[in-house]
Amino acid sequence: MKLTVAFLVAALALGDLSTFLSSPSRIPILTSDVSTASAAFITPKESLKVASGWKVQGVASGLHNPRSILFDSAGHLLVVEKSKGLTAFTLNSNGSVKSTKTLLSYKYLNHGLTFSTDGKTLFASSENSAWSWKYNPTSMTLSSQKTIVTGMDNGHVTRTLLVSKKHPNLLIVSRGSLGNLDASASSAHASVKVFDWKKVGSKAYDYVKNGKVLAYGVRNEVGIMEDKAGRVYGVENSADNLVRVENGQTTDVHLDNPGEKLNFFGDANSISGNRWYGYPTCFSVWNPTSFPSGDDFKTGDWFVQEPNSTINDAFCQSKAVKPKLLFQAHSAPLDIKLGNDDAAYVSFHGSWDRKPPTGYKVVAIPGSVSSSGAWTPKANVSSKSGYTDIMYAPDLTKCPDACFRPTGLVWNKAGTRLYVSSDATGEIVVLSRT
Repeated sequence: MKLTVAFLVAALALGDLSTFLSSPSRIPILTSDVSTASAAFITPKESLKVASGWKVQGVASGLHNPRSILFDSAGHLLVVEKSKGLTAFTLNSNGSVKSTKTLLSYKYLNHGLTFSTDGKTLFASSENSAWSWKYNPTSMTLSSQKTIVTGMDNGHVTRTLLVSKKHPNLLIVSRGSLGNLDASASSAHASVKVFDWKKVGSKAYDYVKNGKVLAYGVRNEVGIMEDKAGRVYGVENSADNLVRVENGQTTDVHLDNPGEKLNFFGDANSISGNRWYGYPTCFSVWNPTSFPSGDDFKTGDWFVQEPNSTINDAFCQSKAVKPKLLFQAHSAPLDIKLGNDDAAYVSFHGSWDRKPPTGYKVVAIPGSVSSSGAWTPKANVSSKSGYTDIMYAPDLTKCPDACFRPTGLVWNKAGTRLYVSSDATGEIVVLSRT
């Protein structure tokens, strides 16, 4: 078999030559295919409901599992199409799609997407690796691919990426657990780590061996954001199918517990203090009435599945970092973005194992912003009403098979339009105030 120099260079850049030798289709293909569209919005597949003062309009359809979305510095909307590649939309002045361009054909891209602070370097991820490319926002072209982080294969496949605006050399990478209850969870997985992407050499960072630990004991921190003071928050998908075992009696508490989390991690460059956020031992009570009456829980308390004299609820209270806010169990938060109204907006992908289903919505978390730009939610961890619905599925009985399932979020530069992707329906819609 003959191999070109270009083939070998691409394989080595992705850090897996043996796989490339057997699967040439893994090489990313840069393309320039462009299609045009009208200036009109399209009709979403569902008649989505919105809160008073909001409207929703369809932007794009027929996409292949769209996940993370973001704007480049020239105003083009970029979207990761899972197992397909990277697509860019040029928008009309009203926010609808004018034309579409395929930037990258690569079936192993699956979720992560972020820009450097100057907009000239683009980062994307697969289950195993995070790469960077030089990016030209005028021509919408990529070049000079480089592997930044590798060694991340495991159960949960998303690798969320975020470059810190306060510390432009730092790339934040989230890696989930090996499974629902991962007894081996550590800083190597079920964690969020920080890498200096400007110092990476010809050999990529290994996620297990390199990087600084921003947080560990976070089961699957899919959504990450940074406030204007440079402080990092994340939204965590917590565990499924939990029980409470006491005095030989097992109580199924999974329908309404544990709560999904809004976690606070602090400054990405000032990593100190307790970094353990509880998983796989400590979980947050969402609905206290699910537990035996003797537990006397309230929303926001820690609980363990099978307490003993050493590992119990009090152990969690003394050892684990509590979340700042909880969401209804099984909501599956996937993204979080700050608006210009002091609220943080979160996409709920929705439950797969709960009857009746929950989630399938975009919510707003009212907050306050200090003079330094530090954002804080107004409610606390004991509240079950710390967020409000902005857009939601009209009929949850059809979920998850026939529902809009929000994944990525991004505001336009003016902060007047919130774009939302749905992987299940292959759509992007836009929310705006009326």
